[in-house]
Amino acid sequence: MMRRWLVGLTVFALLVAAAPAGAATRSGSATTHGVTPKEIKLGVTYVDLEAIRAQVNLDIGNFPKMYTAILDDLNAKGGINGRKVVPAFAPINPIGTTPSQQACVKLVEDEKVFAVTGFFLGDAPMCYVEQYETPVVGGTQSAEQLARAKAPWFTLEPGDHVAAQAVDALTADGAFKGGKLGIIVSNDAKPLYDNVVAPALKQHKVSGTVASIAATQGDNTAIEREAGAILERFKSEGVNKILVVGQDFLGVGNALSNTTYRPRLIALSETFLRSYLVNPGSNLDVVKDAIGANIDVDFNEPGLQDCFKVITKATGYTMQDTVPTGQPDYAQGAEIACRASALFAGLAKAAGKKLTTESFAKAAEKAGPLEIPGSGKVTYDKKTHTFEQPVFIYRYDAATKTAVRDDKPTA
Repeated sequence: MMRRWLVGLTVFALLVAAAPAGAATRSGSATTHGVTPKEIKLGVTYVDLEAIRAQVNLDIGNFPKMYTAILDDLNAKGGINGRKVVPAFAPINPIGTTPSQQACVKLVEDEKVFAVTGFFLGDAPMCYVEQYETPVVGGTQSAEQLARAKAPWFTLEPGDHVAAQAVDALTADGAFKGGKLGIIVSNDAKPLYDNVVAPALKQHKVSGTVASIAATQGDNTAIEREAGAILERFKSEGVNKILVVGQDFLGVGNALSNTTYRPRLIALSETFLRSYLVNPGSNLDVVKDAIGANIDVDFNEPGLQDCFKVITKATGYTMQDTVPTGQPDYAQGAEIACRASALFAGLAKAAGKKLTTESFAKAAEKAGPLEIPGSGKVTYDKKTHTFEQPVFIYRYDAATKTAVRDDKPTA
């Protein structure tokens, strides 16, 4: 299941108000930066879990060891068009934006990498693709960010387009049928709602009462207060199901827990449903029939299993699909490393022997279907600037107190 470990960080980030920090800039970066006739220097960022051990107790493995094992295996098989991939690592404390900016400066200014992959939180990729014109593989994109990017940026993470696919999946499942629908839009998600979600709902002839939360992310008291007022109105209007668009699912759930009002909650992304489930003190009666949708990864996919074997041989880690609470979940870290490395390698190979920022930008359209561990063959969609992946429905399961994914993706 894709990036379950990030849910804990999502909850943590929602509870921490981070002050923005500026980044140094450098214009005119060479388009062959980090590429020699024999090597490609790849920056790899990873979350520094030790730095937040007291707040989030996660163990998903040693990222430098996992990436090194994968890249050593790649290099032993000829590398990328005859070049070896040499990693440069940068750990990131996810509290605030300063650590991400420092990693960006280190990898571009000091390590002089060609591209960067790994862990990105929020708008961290913009330092690379906008300010330093350095390619990125990974992170979550929005249409607005892509418009600002001055370097190629490819990702397997769910972006704006997945919201439309989630609406398709939820509609097919019947989530919007019967009764009245209320829609709560987070402050951060207004462009997403206007440009993606609303048109998708309209296409399926789904309508509802829309209410927005003006409070900014991090101001949890204000978010819950606004959500409470909206819920009172929805209750008086007979709304019996609520679609939450954006990051305020946690605040909506908390506000509902102070009432006897129990509409069905629909999470546009199951990540936010999970954020409520793992948040200490959450009233799970609020989500008794909650539903969400998202793209996901197949643990048993042959390519992913092959990559797991490479990492296990180098580290001794045991990969498990389901891990008891509190135990190390090495498969999650390995999954990230396997998929990010495969996407970069596939694109860099497609860019050809003359690897530059410009050739890398055209690689996705030239590559054809790429083999990605956990997904099999994925194809680049030029219109959405994303790789198409299967979407699954998730449902709250009271017995396990988790969001359980359907066995098969939606059509």
